[in-house]
Parts: sequence; structure tokens; C-alpha cells
Amino acid sequence: MTTKNEDSKTVQRIVTKHENVPGQIQKVVFEIKKDDYEASVEAALKKQRRTAQVPGFRAGNAPMGMIRKMYGKAILAQEIDNLVNTNMDLFMKENEVKYIFEPLPIEAESSVDFDNADNFVFAYEYALAPDVKIDYAKLPKVVDFKILPTDEDRQGYIGQLRERHGNYITPETVEEGDSLSVKYADDKDGFFFIHDLKEDARKKFIGKKQDESVMLSLRKAFAHEATLARFLKLNDAKDLEADNDYKYKVTIKHIGRIVPAELNEEFFKKAFPDGSVTSEAELNAAADKVVLDQYQPELNRQFMNDAIEMLIDNVNVELPDEFIKRYILLTQKDMTAEQLDEKYNDYKRAFQWQILEGRLVEGENVNVTIEDIKEYFRNYYIKNYFGNFNAEDVKDRVEELVKQTMENKEYVKSVYDLLYDEKLTELLRSKLNIDHKEGDIKAYVAMLTDRQKGKTEAKETPKKKSTKKAAAEDAAKTEEAPKAKKTTRKTTKKENE
Repeated sequence: MTTKNEDSKTVQRIVTKHENVPGQIQKVVFEIKKDDYEASVEAALKKQRRTAQVPGFRAGNAPMGMIRKMYGKAILAQEIDNLVNTNMDLFMKENEVKYIFEPLPIEAESSVDFDNADNFVFAYEYALAPDVKIDYAKLPKVVDFKILPTDEDRQGYIGQLRERHGNYITPETVEEGDSLSVKYADDKDGFFFIHDLKEDARKKFIGKKQDESVMLSLRKAFAHEATLARFLKLNDAKDLEADNDYKYKVTIKHIGRIVPAELNEEFFKKAFPDGSVTSEAELNAAADKVVLDQYQPELNRQFMNDAIEMLIDNVNVELPDEFIKRYILLTQKDMTAEQLDEKYNDYKRAFQWQILEGRLVEGENVNVTIEDIKEYFRNYYIKNYFGNFNAEDVKDRVEELVKQTMENKEYVKSVYDLLYDEKLTELLRSKLNIDHKEGDIKAYVAMLTDRQKGKTEAKETPKKKSTKKAAAEDAAKTEEAPKAKKTTRKTTKKENE
């Protein structure tokens, strides 16, 4: 019997047996008779004959018996595989089965012999998706922390902005914050900022003038070896000689200094050509926003992790453990049963979160469009490269850069994930019970420290039974972790190996 699916493709129906039983694990059996596959196998063999390269025969003229001997078993296996896959898909669709993972073969109840049998039996078990109900009102609160910018944060940003639009001068003597072009080792040139040095070395240069010299062990003088490597024009700090102090007479050849711009009309026009900031009050507000934007990704990440862990711990997501273990061992060939037992809790939490995530976004607008990604790149280039230009003047150039960047699939995927996580985070904020907290960065760090200390103490207290809470996000990133979604089903791979 044949039928047509929605794509108007002819589908060969085979005998499908299924009976609903209590529980998550269900079974379906497919019976295939010779009449079901004989015509398609013959057609595939004839097609193979037309192109087969057989010694002693021109293409298309090899005897059919030889073609059957050379290719018959492989083609039969492929046609059987296609039949089972197609009918499995039809069964799931027509019965509106919501399942997780891929159906797994039941070898003891299957009959598969490509050498002798004309008829085949394929038995599978599959896991029904759990019916997840989320009662948001009864869930515990999740902390959502807001970092309040301090005056130090604010002035730090404003100071950078004033230096960026300040005036460059060449003073007579060295002061903190200056840059120096120097000669060392007789004929080598170098450049560094005074703040690149440790305090003792800085003091040796403060007050010095052009052409004055300082004896210096560069290894002891620079605060970081990476900065020393750049000064010496090396590729990396690992290229530094371990037993070399790099002791030289360093002679000042040029002193440079940026005089920060005054907070006046000229500064505001240079720093904010779009006219969005024209006063110190507006500048302070803009600084606060920049500081908040810098902290927000970390705050979002922490909120997301806390929300995931809370949901996994408080919403019942029933999973068939033995089925999942069997699935993982079949799909992860290098995984042993012992290794799986050690990692299984992380896998399970990852799968639970994927199911919860699907339930959360059901009917919600968390889609990321191509235009969303383009807009992200557009804003990135304007902010980082064309911030001091009129938007209309650089519009074409920005669009060209966006077009080029969109051709990089890795960049596009990275931004897609970022924007999706942002939308999911906001969805969680709108649905969950939130414990709003705020304070400066020190208060935020103190909160995380206290929380970790509390977890550690709870874990070490014998009277309190505790379970390690593996973050679902981390578990999902485990290299071996398979995704809890449908993948290509292979019915005959094992028999062909």
C-alpha cells in the first residue's frame, strides 16, 4: 500500500504495530515484507547499473547478476532504512506523538538478516515528552541584582573621554600619566607609559627631562611581563629569556602627555557629535549608562544561571533515566558506563533545562531575526569606529561592513546566541518571582561570596544532606553531552558494519 504525504511524495506504507501502555516508555514495531521493498530495490539496482564501473564492461552493460552481487546487500539495507525512517516519521506525526531523544532499537524483538530473510521486523522503544506544568506563583524568588555606579566609576569613564579628546603636549619634565619614547642598549628604541612601571621604577623617572638617563632592570621595573615583551618588541611574554634581567641605561628621547579636555561646548561637540549630551548633568547620566552596560552582561549571566538552577530544582520534569543512559552510551561511543554514572546528574539537569526552556518559550516571542543580527553589527560598528561621525555620512560604509560580517557564519551564530539569551533572560524576568537587590560592585561581589560560602558550609555540615547543583548551562556545554532533540535515525547502521 502506498500513500502520499503533505509534500505529495509517494510513501510506501508498512505494517506498524503499537499499543499505548502506562508510563513514559512506549514501543512501536515495523514489519517489512518483500513486496514492500522489492520494486524500489530493483529500481535502485538498475540505476546503479547505469553508472557502475565494472572491469571488462562498459558503463551500463554489466550483467544484472553481477550488479546484484556487488551492490545488492548495500542497496537493500538503504531501502529498508528509508522505509523504516519514513514510516517512523509518519507514525509520530499521525499520532501526534511528542517524544524526546531518538527512538532506540530493541534488538531482542527485532529480526534483521540481510543475507537470508525476505521479511524484517524492527522494534523500537521511545520516550514520551514529560507533561511539564510551571506554576510561576509558587516558585521561589530569584535574585536580580542591579549595580549602582559609584562616583569613581563615573569619573573613570569621564576621565577616559576627556583624555580621548584632550590635547597632546610635550612637557619638559616627566609626571604621572606621561608616555616616554626612549633609547636603551645603545641603539634600540622603546615606548611605554609611566603607569606601565612598578612604583619604585616610576619614581626614578618622575621629574626627569629629555636626554636624561636611568639605570634600570626592565624585568623588575615593568608591572607585567606582557607589557615588557611589547616594549622589547617580542611576540609574547614566553619569548622573554628566563635568566635575563634586561638591565640597561634607559635614556628619555621624548615626553608625551595628554591634557584632558575641558568640559565645555567644544568638548561636548567632539565627544557627542549627535548632540545627545550638552551638559555635565547629561554627561554624568551618559557615564552611568555606560557603566551599567558594562556590568549588565555579567548580571544577566548570573541571573540566568540562578533562574535555571531554581527551575530545575523546583519544577517536576520526569525523565526515564535508564532510557537516557542507554541513549547516551549508544551515541557517545567513547563513553563507558562508569564514566556515565559519574556525569549523569549533569546530563540529566541539562536535558531537564532544555525541556523547561521549550515550555517557557512556547507561544512567546524569543525569535532572533536576520534583521536583529544586522542591527547588532550596525550598532557595534557605529559605537566602536564611527562614534564621532555623523550617522548619515557613514551609513553606506557601515552597511558594507555589516554585509561583509554577515558572511561569517561563526560571527552570525555567536551573535544569534547572544541575542537569544538576552531575549530569554528578559522572558524569565517577566515570568519569575524576582528579589530585586542593588548596590555597588563591591556589594555584588560580597553577595556572591556569601552565597558560595553558604553552599560550602551546607555541603560540609553532616546534619544537612546536600546535593551538588550542577548548572544546566555548564552541563549542556559538556563536550560529550548529546542534545535532547531529534537526530537522523539510522536503522541499519549496525547490521552494515
